[in-house]
Amino acid sequence: MNIETDTMLEKVNQLIQSNFGCCAGEIRKFENVTNNFVYSFTVSDKHYILKLYRSTDWPEDGKVQFVNQILMQTNIPCAELIAYSRNDQIYPDGYLIEREVQGTAADKQVLDREQETALYVKLAELVSSIHNIKIKNFGYIGSGIACYESMIAFFEDEFDRLDDGLKETISETQLRKLKEKFLGTMRDFEDLPSVLCHGDLSKKNIMVQDNGEILLIDWDDAMAFNWMADISRLTFWMKLYYNEQDYVLFRSTFLKHYRTVYRKSEFVSFESAFHIYNALDSLLFSKSIGDKEMENRLKSYLDSLDLQ
Repeated sequence: MNIETDTMLEKVNQLIQSNFGCCAGEIRKFENVTNNFVYSFTVSDKHYILKLYRSTDWPEDGKVQFVNQILMQTNIPCAELIAYSRNDQIYPDGYLIEREVQGTAADKQVLDREQETALYVKLAELVSSIHNIKIKNFGYIGSGIACYESMIAFFEDEFDRLDDGLKETISETQLRKLKEKFLGTMRDFEDLPSVLCHGDLSKKNIMVQDNGEILLIDWDDAMAFNWMADISRLTFWMKLYYNEQDYVLFRSTFLKHYRTVYRKSEFVSFESAFHIYNALDSLLFSKSIGDKEMENRLKSYLDSLDLQ
């Protein structure tokens, strides 16, 4: 008997009963989820997702509700939020319940190049609409107003976290050069406005609905940055997982169909610098979960950069 699993399942049942007044018809745990415990369940033939947070301070309080509300107000498709709590005695670390979107995550679909190209056309159109949502200030969203007056101020503090977490993995000299290159470029783009950013754009967070339309799921990493930061996270993921030919095709397809009036022609300069932050942040996460293969790939990528 796995006592830890049985205890968690008991908490899941208690949370479902407290929110719905009845037991679930079926409960299934999602495997290979590294940062939270996630379950699907049914009540009265309706399908739901329950997410149990592993951290008491992430996502920051108020963000999940704010993002869900603003997406609904602007008619951007999203999963319906049913319940959210960070002070429930059953699971005080926090949990979320939302309606399960009927469809398939894009990373679970077998797509040919034409179908995958069409997926990125749809994603570009969707993300363009999301980035029309302006946010006051930069950084952590909380209840709707971010806490840094500039993006550069956020990342100056953010690098303190990265420096501390990676000091035994990357030399002090390399970290300093990476930081200088990144922050130096970010200063050239301080005029770009703060918008709602998903924060983890990738195929695993694209849900293809039964009617063929798409929506984004898992907004836990949503932040207030400029549009280039969100897109750079997407292209960094593409660089890691596609071969060079597909990377060029899908990246160019997305950028061709993405709509903005803000310095689109200068994206390449920003992107190359922002990939430094993406690599360092991903490296720290890979270390925390013991993913040695990814850790080595990210270190090799950082070593390959020209820091002169």
